[in-house]
Amino acid sequence: MRNGALEFVLPARAIYQGLTTHINELSNLLQNSPPDRLRRRLAATAGEAATLASWIAWDLKQPGQSLAFDRVAALAAKESGHPIIQACTHAYKSYAVQGRAAYEAVRQAQRFLPAQGDDATRAWLLSRQAEELAALGNRHALDLLHQTEDAYSRARPHRERAWTRFLDPGRMAAFKLSTYVRLGDEHRVIEAGQAALSAVAQGSDHKKVAVVYADIAQAQLHIGDVAEGVAYARRALESARRSESTWGLQHLTTIEKTLAAHQDQAARDLLGDIAATRRSLGTSPA
Repeated sequence: MRNGALEFVLPARAIYQGLTTHINELSNLLQNSPPDRLRRRLAATAGEAATLASWIAWDLKQPGQSLAFDRVAALAAKESGHPIIQACTHAYKSYAVQGRAAYEAVRQAQRFLPAQGDDATRAWLLSRQAEELAALGNRHALDLLHQTEDAYSRARPHRERAWTRFLDPGRMAAFKLSTYVRLGDEHRVIEAGQAALSAVAQGSDHKKVAVVYADIAQAQLHIGDVAEGVAYARRALESARRSESTWGLQHLTTIEKTLAAHQDQAARDLLGDIAATRRSLGTSPA
């Protein structure tokens, strides 16, 4: 299984050491002056691995290491002639910030897309752009969702890039749901929530399931169904806890803020469990 697939089924700490070893081995091969064609392929592989290592280092709360791997990815992108590696780097950065900064990180990532091809990465970035525009209250996000569907219809996520393997129908449904929630579009929230639920039911226990459940929970809270919102938030928490995913926990931050206004026991218990999980994983709310 490639690193891009392992990252979504194993805890970050379980693969971090192996991934850094892999990058070191690639660096050693590059230092041995291989032929140009092989050198470019090795550099591209090293760059893809470095973007994932940067993401995992961020997930493990090691910002210094994350930045170091970003620099490796930038050098590898230049050496290999694959600037799209930089698109992944900036896309990951968009998850670490909020508001206008997140939107600008996505736009920066899009500047590294080729004119044609790499449609899985294109669909991912359009989805992220839609989410962040929606968070800013811009309804142009709806137009971007149509562009996303077009790009995804051409995409081959499992064949294009190491970082696109997560982009299955469940994750795409969650992007759409998240956009509608942020826009406050109640009618579309209900419809997209059902689509996301159906997609999750067919999936496996990956880290991304925590994100999907968190989006569904937020949608339920948005339409006023606190009981269902708490139930799905708890599923998100259990998935994040099982996979040791701080990314999944980050998606629960908005839910924590929403539930803080509720005094029922189920909400208070959930908030306490989220706080306990953050402490056990050494994280803090974004």
